[in-house]
Amino acid sequence: MAGTSNIATYYRSPGGVARNIANHLALLGNNVELITHFGIDPGGQWLMEQCSEAGIGLSHAFVNHTETGRFVAMLKPEGDLFAGAVSCSFENMITPEFLQQKAGLIRSASLLLLDTNLSKACLNWLLQFCRDEEIPCVIEPVSVPKAARLLHADISGVMLVTPNQDEMLAITGSGQVTEPALLINHLLDRGVKYVWKRDGKNGSGIFSEGYLFHLPAPDVEVTDTTGAGDAALAGWIHGWLRNIPIEDCIRYGHAMASIILQVKGAVYPELTVDLLETSYKNLLKHYESI
Repeated sequence: MAGTSNIATYYRSPGGVARNIANHLALLGNNVELITHFGIDPGGQWLMEQCSEAGIGLSHAFVNHTETGRFVAMLKPEGDLFAGAVSCSFENMITPEFLQQKAGLIRSASLLLLDTNLSKACLNWLLQFCRDEEIPCVIEPVSVPKAARLLHADISGVMLVTPNQDEMLAITGSGQVTEPALLINHLLDRGVKYVWKRDGKNGSGIFSEGYLFHLPAPDVEVTDTTGAGDAALAGWIHGWLRNIPIEDCIRYGHAMASIILQVKGAVYPELTVDLLETSYKNLLKHYESI
């Protein structure tokens, strides 16, 4: 109820969009290096421990005396997000000059994942670097306000962007034009290779020039929707790194999401390749039955 105190339960989980994706990729045996910012507050120390335990490389992360970013999600009883709030000094710490110092690491990447927690200047620097060095680049828009940072960015050459409907509106600045097909074409015309549109309970679809593949949402009992999109992208990247077809990459994405939807928090520390494969096979059986 608005305007008063409400009874609730509290649960702490590691967070950060790119960090969540890195966490799952590392648990699945992928070599992951995270370029981010941590404070030396207790929350930052705890978060770094969580990253290290998952196998995420932190050799190129930045640590200083400011506070570590925090995100608070308020969930409805059925597990859907009601509202969220974020406090973070990340943008002031990660700059193009800082990223330039990491050019050798970035140049060696098989794939670079960006989220729009980065400043416009950093996003533009990384996008240009990926074009110059021909590095496959994936963008996770994060949220509507932060997705708007891509409105005037040169996203030509980006391999994949993963918006929902509202984030597409922010990226394209389309005003009253809300037809999904037009918004998707707008992004493709700007040079994005694949648009993976997220539609929540309606599933997701991936689009390219003359290509469309849609997959229904996983049929699971939802505990918490936090991080489901991050998990889906981790599943997609895990598949892509193994050179499997795009359709199977999305199936792995949905299989990862189905795991996270059934647990509290944005990550599942007990994730293994075998667990993902089991979820993937169960998902295939479900799709074959409908």
